[in-house]
Amino acid sequence: MFKRPSVIFLPLVLSALSLPMAHAADSVAPVKITLANGLRIIVKPETDTPLVAIDVFVRAGAPQETASTAGIGSFVAQTLFASTTNNPPEIMTRDINALGGNVAAVWHSDWTQISALTVKDKYSHAILLLADTLQNADFDAGVVSDTRTQMLNAIDSRDSDLFQIAYGNLQKALYGGTSYARPDGGTANNISRLTRADLMRYYARYYVPKNLVFVVVGNITPEAAVQEIKNDLEDFPRSDRAATPFADPLPPLAQTLPPLRIFQPDLEQLCVVAGVRAAAISDPDSPALMVANALLGGMKSGRLFTQIREKQSLAYDLGSLYNPRLAAGDIAAYVYAAPTKTDPTTKKDVPTVGLVKEAILKQFISLQETPPTPAELARAQHFLIGSYKLKHERIEDRASLLGAAELSSRDGYLLDTDYAKYINAVTAADVQRVARKYFAHPIVSTIEPDTKSP
Repeated sequence: MFKRPSVIFLPLVLSALSLPMAHAADSVAPVKITLANGLRIIVKPETDTPLVAIDVFVRAGAPQETASTAGIGSFVAQTLFASTTNNPPEIMTRDINALGGNVAAVWHSDWTQISALTVKDKYSHAILLLADTLQNADFDAGVVSDTRTQMLNAIDSRDSDLFQIAYGNLQKALYGGTSYARPDGGTANNISRLTRADLMRYYARYYVPKNLVFVVVGNITPEAAVQEIKNDLEDFPRSDRAATPFADPLPPLAQTLPPLRIFQPDLEQLCVVAGVRAAAISDPDSPALMVANALLGGMKSGRLFTQIREKQSLAYDLGSLYNPRLAAGDIAAYVYAAPTKTDPTTKKDVPTVGLVKEAILKQFISLQETPPTPAELARAQHFLIGSYKLKHERIEDRASLLGAAELSSRDGYLLDTDYAKYINAVTAADVQRVARKYFAHPIVSTIEPDTKSP
């Protein structure tokens, strides 16, 4: 059976199918302040819920790692709540459970996201727990050892997934040895040898006020939300260390590259991924690229579906994704298909990999040569806006999206609150323009059956 892509992307490109009812608090504008030590706070009150969602974004991701430390940010995130100098593991577990158990840290390629969901009456306890963890984590050795085993198992799973293999090879070609070319979660070699001392050095360097953005959404006033954070974190030592910028200059892409091919024995399907380097999330081209990706294959009525699946019956599953990050992005189209197909004329089985590759590349060309019709454009815009709105149903998602927009966009959190305006402003000419700018030379990466294997 095929496995759908499971890579993690910015929340701005998640998809769904319908538009939920608006929340009563949608009209309440967020409040944003910055403390003297550089810590930013964004609060969005919502009075129609008993809950409060707290997200802390730490601006440290792949650009803060090297080839020899890749994976350390994820390792730190997964062991962050192990213990502090004030509380051993059993007390940390007790305090997290007292808040409802909804406390976690997840590493993304541009930041680490720490989340807590609780009720209004326990908001101060949640902030105290987060403040202690951000300042005093000491990474219990037993938890570090257990987490190492879990991470190595996850890497084994990642490295056996067809899409992850094909897409990983594509990223290596698109990002040319920079930090974005490395696999999320690091390598087995790195995770095996990183020590507790390594984790603590990384934590001490990057978990500092200038790198922190607190987002609070829920049944609490901005004054109360900010005051609790100030009480526990205003004296967090000021540091001039901020997250380092994306230091790896992206190399120019060759206009023609040979296909990236991997052969594996005993495959019952093949995976073809074709992709291009695209704009970062903060680039003015990003909204048009979101629409272009929806038209390509990001929605079920995209051109990949209608041309490859419905008309040619070539695919088990297919689609496309736009993965915009802080320094760059990529758009990739993927198809899972049977290794062979019966030729209706000769009645013989013929390989499908060439047919699939050609069919995908034709759709990249189609967006360059044929702008979307008014109906296509409207359908893509409605899909994106409805999908994005649906992702706001849960309060914890609203906090997450608000914070991601604050870190990603030149306009800060307005990318979240004004998302529909950005998408509705895209024209058919914009779509064709970005297609011609970015789609001209796709790189193809395939995982194919090894027909020479005994």
